[in-house]
Amino acid sequence: MQHLIAVISIVVGAGVACSAAPRCDRVVVGAIVHTPTGPQRLEVAIKEGRIVALVPPQEAPAWRRSASEVVDLAGAHVFAGFTESHGHLVGYGAALEQVDLRDAATFDEVVSRVQRAAAGFAPGTWVLGRGWDQNLWPDKHFPTNEKLSAAVPDHPVLLRRVDGHAALTNAQALRRAGITASTKDPPGGRVLRDAAGNPTGVVVDTAEELLDRALPAATGADIERRVLAAARRLAAFGVTEIHDAGTTRAELAVLRALAQSGRLPLRVYVMLDGSDDSLLADEFAAGPRVRKDGMLAVRAVKLYADGALGSRGALLSAPYADEPSTFGLEVTPEVRLADVVRRAGKAGFQPCIHAIGDAAVTRVLDIYERELGARSDLLRPRVEHAQIVRPQDVARFAALGAIASVQPTHCTSDMPWVPSRLGEERVAWAYRWRSLLAERTRLCLGSDVPVESPDPRLGMWAAVTRRTPQGTPQAGWNPAEALTSGEAVAGYTTWAAVAAFEEDWRGACAPGYAADLTVFDRDPGGGDPATILQLRVLRTVIAGRDVFVAGSGT
Repeated sequence: MQHLIAVISIVVGAGVACSAAPRCDRVVVGAIVHTPTGPQRLEVAIKEGRIVALVPPQEAPAWRRSASEVVDLAGAHVFAGFTESHGHLVGYGAALEQVDLRDAATFDEVVSRVQRAAAGFAPGTWVLGRGWDQNLWPDKHFPTNEKLSAAVPDHPVLLRRVDGHAALTNAQALRRAGITASTKDPPGGRVLRDAAGNPTGVVVDTAEELLDRALPAATGADIERRVLAAARRLAAFGVTEIHDAGTTRAELAVLRALAQSGRLPLRVYVMLDGSDDSLLADEFAAGPRVRKDGMLAVRAVKLYADGALGSRGALLSAPYADEPSTFGLEVTPEVRLADVVRRAGKAGFQPCIHAIGDAAVTRVLDIYERELGARSDLLRPRVEHAQIVRPQDVARFAALGAIASVQPTHCTSDMPWVPSRLGEERVAWAYRWRSLLAERTRLCLGSDVPVESPDPRLGMWAAVTRRTPQGTPQAGWNPAEALTSGEAVAGYTTWAAVAAFEEDWRGACAPGYAADLTVFDRDPGGGDPATILQLRVLRTVIAGRDVFVAGSGT
């Protein structure tokens, strides 16, 4: 960062010796640019996808004459392009095509939404949906499928829970998947059953694979359509890059084809699907690969240590307070996690492991310490989610060079029921961002889209206030763990760049850096948290090109 400050000082203070300035593709004028040294009235000169100069107003005329295009932002605020540090690109695109079950207040409402959607499908075709959350319903137990089966008898139905770690199906889908009373729970998963031992229609974590095998396989055209749809939505939220948490072989092939043809609309940092040994073998043998234009990077691998807290799959060190019969689920055996981390480290790939429960977080840190050793800091291993962290583990992140990849809106979505899951003592261990920062842990921020909205404004609001967008609870939930507005912006920009080894060319508005820009109508870091929810995204720029302009239809 000191190098950045020096470079900016030289460029801004040097002046233009004559009336001419170097040719450039675009000059962005009339904006307040948020640089590493603070917000300043500067103009941004862009050439070949990079920022070539930050120009003070007195030098503006020469640079404007040298530019092929001048863009006047009329007082808007320019930030380094925002990054979604943990999302599911194709999953988001797929969710946009499915029945939206978010915020359904009752199970009956879920059934009604699915029934209406199914009316437009040919009999026998799958009806897919996502977003239900039993914690929002008067009866907070997992549902059974009788109402759904009666309302939609002619279609197999598969409805993912909001976190993606559980699914509800109807009777026809159970038949298609061959799930019966004699079906055994797979390692790392559960088929929920009634008192007679019959499947209720809810499956958790790896048991979802029993249903996935019955679904029609997505074609390359399906994947491409979903990538492009998701990218358009992300750009409208000001997002310029996504860290894709679990890219499959088929998805990677589509991403590479789009990047090669120049049609990949946003930057993608790939975390390979760690369950596919063949994919890992091929990519580890080839080594980390980052395109010269930076649009696609393949240098990380994604694994799962446990499930989700909402479906009681997060692995805890003591039983769930509201279900003492379970500690959660070991989604991937420890020996498997250790083996892939060891191989990834030797190949130079960054390990990124989903760990929500405190026992899972401990296990992941233990594996990083044991398998990576001195290479740990170089590889920047990530703990994805890191939602519940025991006091004795807080300082271990920084000691191991591990990054906590957190999703602020998980906190505000989960806070109504987290105390019942964890009990009074462990609540203080949940979503402890300030505690991690105090120990010099590196964070990055995201949403886990499509689990949550990828809108960074919602993420920043949750990070700063620990309140819902409606303002509850008024004092914030465990507000001592909140971030400042400036830290929240950093979590989507400079910190996110560090998490992807990009801090030398992304994550800052500075000469030589990528011309990835997120333009707001006001400053989210200005001190008043209310400003965050009032922000408008005016423009999103990737490699110097507009990918979203408010009001233009772009």
